[in-house]
Amino acid sequence: MSGDYDPELEKILMNKFKQIVSNKDTMQEEKKGSGEVAHLDKLNFDQFIKSHGVVVVDFWAEWCAPCLMLAPIMEELAKDYPNVAFGKVNSDENQEISARYGVMSLPTILFFKNGEPVDEVIGAVPREEIEIRIKQLLE
Repeated sequence: MSGDYDPELEKILMNKFKQIVSNKDTMQEEKKGSGEVAHLDKLNFDQFIKSHGVVVVDFWAEWCAPCLMLAPIMEELAKDYPNVAFGKVNSDENQEISARYGVMSLPTILFFKNGEPVDEVIGAVPREEIEIRIKQLLE
C-alpha cells in the first residue's frame, strides 16, 4: 500500500539525505575556487600558494592592456584545469608581493609547485605557451 508510513524507511532516507548533503559540502569545500581565478592579496597569497600543489598566478594592473588581453585566457585555463589553482595579483595594490618575486614587467605569470616558484612567463603570450608549462608541472 502506497499510503502506509514506514518509520524505518523514513530514517534510512533521512540518513542518506544527510550523507549526500555532507558529501556535497565537502566536495564544494575541496573544490572551492576551482574553475575560477582567485583574487589574491597580502592577506591570502601565501596560504593560497601553499595550500595547492600547482598554482598559476597572474600579476597584472588595471592600466595594462596586455594584462586585460590575458585575463580571459586565464579564466579559460582555470575552467579547463580544475586540479590547478589560478590566482591574480593586482601589482599596483600589492607591490610587496610583486617585489618579493621580482616582478618588474606586466603581465607576469608565475608558476608555483608545492608553494615554491618554479617558472615564469613575461608578457601577453598565447594560451598554448601557458598550457605547456601547466602540463609540465602536472607530470
